[in-house]
Amino acid sequence: MNKLKIGIVGTTRGADFYEDFNLFNDVEVKAIMDTNEEALMKFSEKYGVKRTFSNYEEFLNDGIDVVVLTSPIHMHARQAISALNKDIHVLSEVTAATTLEECKLLLDAVKRSKAKYMMAENYCYIRENVAIQNMVKKGLFGEIYYSEGAYIHNVKHLQYDENGDPTWRKTDTMGKRGCNYGTHSLGPILNWFNESVQYVNCLGSGSHTSPDNEIDDTTIMLCRTESDALIKIRLDLTSNRPHIMRYYSLQGTKGCYEAPSVPGEKHRVWLKDYNPSSEEWMDLEAFYPEFLPEDYLKMPVEPKNANHWGADYYMIKDFLDCIMHDKPLNIDIYKALQLTLPGILSEESITSDGKQVTMPDISKW
Repeated sequence: MNKLKIGIVGTTRGADFYEDFNLFNDVEVKAIMDTNEEALMKFSEKYGVKRTFSNYEEFLNDGIDVVVLTSPIHMHARQAISALNKDIHVLSEVTAATTLEECKLLLDAVKRSKAKYMMAENYCYIRENVAIQNMVKKGLFGEIYYSEGAYIHNVKHLQYDENGDPTWRKTDTMGKRGCNYGTHSLGPILNWFNESVQYVNCLGSGSHTSPDNEIDDTTIMLCRTESDALIKIRLDLTSNRPHIMRYYSLQGTKGCYEAPSVPGEKHRVWLKDYNPSSEEWMDLEAFYPEFLPEDYLKMPVEPKNANHWGADYYMIKDFLDCIMHDKPLNIDIYKALQLTLPGILSEESITSDGKQVTMPDISKW
């Protein structure tokens, strides 16, 4: 079998993807694309990738089978559509798109293409989140009805590059209000509920620590699901405080889950069937042997030494398996839009004093 030829867009985050793709025998990172010529040269020298491009269309015409998009958010939809039009598989970093119109155009491109599209929401592949999902399926939490997710990451120092030019964080996230970078929190939660968001309400705290940015210091998005469950998503990119980039909480009729809120704490669960007369928390790791897939228990590298706690490895493994065996994707275009659209709608809600904004019916697009 010929190796899949991988092309990566973006040299910064692209370096992580290069390292993870090289853990697999059936692929070859053939080309790299970036508008920064100096960054291209450094990437080529470090990793030995000889095919370098500063023009995206020339890059697509170089015989690659898969394009990995780690470019700024506002480029994701446009670049994905160009690749899909050439029947090149796409693995796109979050978010899938930034406007309703882009979402529709991207969906149309996927429908027309012979290639596969997947949004790279790696947080869905973090082992704690996978374990909770499998425990939910087995009914350990009973009927689940409430969940929280938070992405608290002070990125003010990442607003500008070494040349003083604004980065995607400045323009695509901190340059507008709303929960515009919420898929890391929402993705795993919607997997647990196995349903879609029906409408969102969004409010912000105002800008106190970084008044030169449009985004509120803290943004809260409330999502109501098809079963009337409630999801609360917090996005905070500017507050002066330590990071909490993967906080989750889940509540059901028979149990609950709490992720660590400060370093050093453990992932904890309380389950009525296991502790009927006690309110003591249990260590989530005790449930790993029963509720994690075998390959998660035999990870080729230590999670602490892997990109995003090992989630990137499993995400890429899943993506490649779906391409090579023509299997349905876990985060296909419909799931990608279900995760992306609430954030887009939140921009309308937050500028309208938190009014309810209804999710469009993607099936009718």
